[in-house]
Amino acid sequence: MTLAAHHLAAGTAAVLVALWLLRSRWTYAYPRAALILWQISSLTMIVAAVGALLGFGLAPYGRGLLPALLELPLHATELDIWHFAAVTLGLALGGWLVVNQLLCLRSTARARARHRLLLQLVARPDTGALVVDHPVAVAYCLPGRTPRIVVSAGARRLLTDAELAAVLAHERAHARERHHLVVAPFQALRRLLPNSALLTRVCATIELLVEMCADDKAARQQGREPLASALERFHANGSGGTPAGALAVADAPVQARIRRLRQPEPSGFPVAWPVACALTVTALATSVSLFAVPL
Repeated sequence: MTLAAHHLAAGTAAVLVALWLLRSRWTYAYPRAALILWQISSLTMIVAAVGALLGFGLAPYGRGLLPALLELPLHATELDIWHFAAVTLGLALGGWLVVNQLLCLRSTARARARHRLLLQLVARPDTGALVVDHPVAVAYCLPGRTPRIVVSAGARRLLTDAELAAVLAHERAHARERHHLVVAPFQALRRLLPNSALLTRVCATIELLVEMCADDKAARQQGREPLASALERFHANGSGGTPAGALAVADAPVQARIRRLRQPEPSGFPVAWPVACALTVTALATSVSLFAVPL
């Protein structure tokens, strides 16, 4: 029971940090710092949930979780129905999450591969990007081992040279910083539980923060106003659909990003961030270590 209690404590700490992030406004000023906390706290919650179930189920063995799991096939009959059910549920939850992540990664990789083949047929290289002859204004990054930045002919006609340069800088930021790896685990969880309003809100928050990180990178290179003006034009004209697995410049809530670019809120770095970061890192390390260290 001690193992389960420690995992529950670690998971509770991660949940409190995640709730704090959902309610905080400083995250718009420091999206990168917020994303770090989101990733650590989310991983902690998953590890702690699986660990708590296994910790309760394997408590009769009085050993670390991994050694107890290795002994389970030989001594499974020593567990009563409640402990055995907890072990089964813990293993099923862990396997369910891992398999779902792998299936989503495979599905996304296949969609990106199909789109790359299509781009080879219909796109032409120009101005550091691939241009597709489409009247609707679109611009997106197709991630992968060799990322592709794609803009439509409609976007080139819609934007000024300065605005187009800002949009391309935004998409290059997605490619260089591998933002698709940040959003992928959260998107996989949303596919797993599509009816969860809380998970949908968390995913939308993560996607918005990722877009803000790319906005910041582009603004440092090309200025805030050209990017804000480009986003405004995309919003007013309506951007086309984004291919599966791509990151588009105008997908996340655009008005909030425009306001942030034009009227940045003066916000000091939150004093609580180092404390929250230390708390979640400690909680994650505790949960992970408890899989091998007996108490």
